[in-house]
Amino acid sequence: MQNLRKNKYLAFIAHYLLQLKQLIHKVVSWIQHFDYMKHKKEILITLTILYAGFIFYLSAQANLGVPPSAFKIPIMYELADLVKSLGLDFIIEIAEYAYEHMDKVAHMFLYFGLGALLHLTFKNSDHVLLRKYAAIFAVILGVIYGITDEFHQSFVPGRSSSVYDLLADGIGVTIAQILFVVLILMNLRRKKETGREADPGEK
Repeated sequence: MQNLRKNKYLAFIAHYLLQLKQLIHKVVSWIQHFDYMKHKKEILITLTILYAGFIFYLSAQANLGVPPSAFKIPIMYELADLVKSLGLDFIIEIAEYAYEHMDKVAHMFLYFGLGALLHLTFKNSDHVLLRKYAAIFAVILGVIYGITDEFHQSFVPGRSSSVYDLLADGIGVTIAQILFVVLILMNLRRKKETGREADPGEK
């Protein structure tokens, strides 16, 4: 009787593992054959929403911060000495300012990522206006989300809303747009130069 029960248990496990294997195989096959370019717009929207949700999650954490001890390790001092020896003292000054305002730097980096995703999402929109003015809409929506984020933080224990945090959010989003505009202009210039090289008759 005990052996029969044991065999049934093993058969159940074997059946479960077989079903799991088939499921994994189907998922892997779906990922391999998924047309990412065809669904790029939906993917970007999903990533942007998830990223915004991640920012919301971080904002909901009380007393979230970077431990000061993380920057007081020997290799950081050695790196600082190396930078000074190269005469790049201004980098040390920037690093020290960033260290003293770590929360503002974190806001800038987080919203730089949000700004990049917003730009890509608008750039792949079906609406001509959103595509044409992707950078402007990205800044507007990014700042609006920053305002709601600061309002949300005012209700979190140990956190508070700050105009300076909102300013850092706006700077992060704006830097992302500037970077995209520069890359687009560089790409257009490269295409223009390539076109001239392809047309030997042009003077």
